[in-house]
Amino acid sequence: MAEVQDANVLPRAATPESVGVSSRAVLNLLDEFDKQGLEYHGLMILRHGQVAYEIFRRPYAPDIPHNIYSFSKSIAATAAGFAIDEGLFRLDSRISELFPEYQPTRAAGFKQQYIDRWNAVTVRHIITMTSGLAFDVFHQNSSPDWVKDYLHSKLRDEPGTKFHYTNECAYLISALVTKLTGQTMFEYLTPRFFQPLGIAVPYSETDAQGRQAGGWGIYWTLEDSAKFTQVYLNNGKWNGVQVLPEWWAKEATSALVSNADNFKRDSRAGYGYQFWQCSLPNTYASRGMFCQQGIGMRDYDAVFVFFGADADEQKPYDVIYPHFPSGFVDDGAEVDEAALELIHTRAATLSFPEPPVSPRYAEKEAALQNSTLKLRHQLILNLTSYPQSFLPMTVNQMAVDRAGNINNIRLSFSENELQFSWTEGKDARWKNSVPLGLDGGYRVGHVSLSGFELETRGYAHWLDENTLFLSIRPMESGCNRTFRITFRGKCVRVQPGGTPEFVAIANNLAKLSKQYLGGSNFLHFWSRQIFKIAPKILESAIRGQVIVNSE
Repeated sequence: MAEVQDANVLPRAATPESVGVSSRAVLNLLDEFDKQGLEYHGLMILRHGQVAYEIFRRPYAPDIPHNIYSFSKSIAATAAGFAIDEGLFRLDSRISELFPEYQPTRAAGFKQQYIDRWNAVTVRHIITMTSGLAFDVFHQNSSPDWVKDYLHSKLRDEPGTKFHYTNECAYLISALVTKLTGQTMFEYLTPRFFQPLGIAVPYSETDAQGRQAGGWGIYWTLEDSAKFTQVYLNNGKWNGVQVLPEWWAKEATSALVSNADNFKRDSRAGYGYQFWQCSLPNTYASRGMFCQQGIGMRDYDAVFVFFGADADEQKPYDVIYPHFPSGFVDDGAEVDEAALELIHTRAATLSFPEPPVSPRYAEKEAALQNSTLKLRHQLILNLTSYPQSFLPMTVNQMAVDRAGNINNIRLSFSENELQFSWTEGKDARWKNSVPLGLDGGYRVGHVSLSGFELETRGYAHWLDENTLFLSIRPMESGCNRTFRITFRGKCVRVQPGGTPEFVAIANNLAKLSKQYLGGSNFLHFWSRQIFKIAPKILESAIRGQVIVNSE
């Protein structure tokens, strides 16, 4: 085992075989990722608490935080575990006791059946997604009181009778911790969890009152995900010290409720306290959109964590299972030197393709040099609170101070690069500018939007004299953002796009919609129709004009 100076840095094994991982199986796994077309940004395999193998796709790197989306829910559950163990509330505490200020009444227009169901909802129901509260997935979280919005949403089922995945369940845990402690969820977790594990306090989205989102919007590194997943695998121990209550670590990652109606195989094996059970026995997972995964295999003392950008969350399991657990071998097994060299070479060379060298159109570039592209706001998207942004739609729409309505684009060309500048947000408050390579190389930039501080890598490429393509990767978001700008005289058309493609996201959501609509075939049919046209609406072209000599 390689020596490490910092006890909170995961130890790296000398070879995969030294901790019982076959280098050949790792190589086959990497080939399977490529074969299945699963875009992964980072992958780490741990055995017996040591890193057997890790790889990052450049420009992603170990120290760059990544949006983990709904992986965040398992972190919120961890805060609940500490709070319950410390007696702040119980799993069987009723929401009516904890949030009496939101008690529904007949005088306020609530029916008695609703009130009776509401009074039966407990923390256990909230944290296992069985509250019966059916929060509108298209609600924009734009009101000043998210707690009220969730607690007064439709009660579809009797509490405890049916699994219904809802982001706001985790948010309510965060709000409850803040209410009872006077601290944000992360302030509460820092001395209890983050500090003992050596995890820097992550960034998190918040509501208007500063309560952290809980169910989404957390950014941290791949090693943070690995530590988090490993400490649960260790039943709450870190470096031999019990940092998380043992009973919680075991119970939270168990199958406590059924989610058998779900569509995907590894989404219907059971659910714990904001942890998924997997189809591989005795295996649990923290999961976030676009394949942000932390998988703990208890029978094999192994952890798989990765960041990626694929719309299908089942795909990572379909990639892993053909090669693991069969790829675990005896500790200290003979090293497959040929395979070891190949996986080391892969780790040293894995990157996104270099961008093309752009042709140059001097006359067109000169005409645009002192011009501003004024774009028209799209009324439908504004009304639904999904205005087009530099950030992918799935990244920025839960923020309190949202971005959106990208406008006032300026293009400044120099010898080898393009400076892309724009405004967005209410009253165009966000003003940003990033460099884009025109010479076959990426440029590094920085963006500030809706409280996000993002590092970018980008390039530009003229597809023809009237069509400019921009590719910008906000590194922390995990998604790539593209803009195809078409000029026709003084008219301009901007077509947003990105990776994962919104068409793939919509297709996956269409398949999953039945499990989120209470099993209704009628609603499932119409939701599929909506998702078919959603990409054309939510990623529609923005039209405008080129204003010359604008200052």
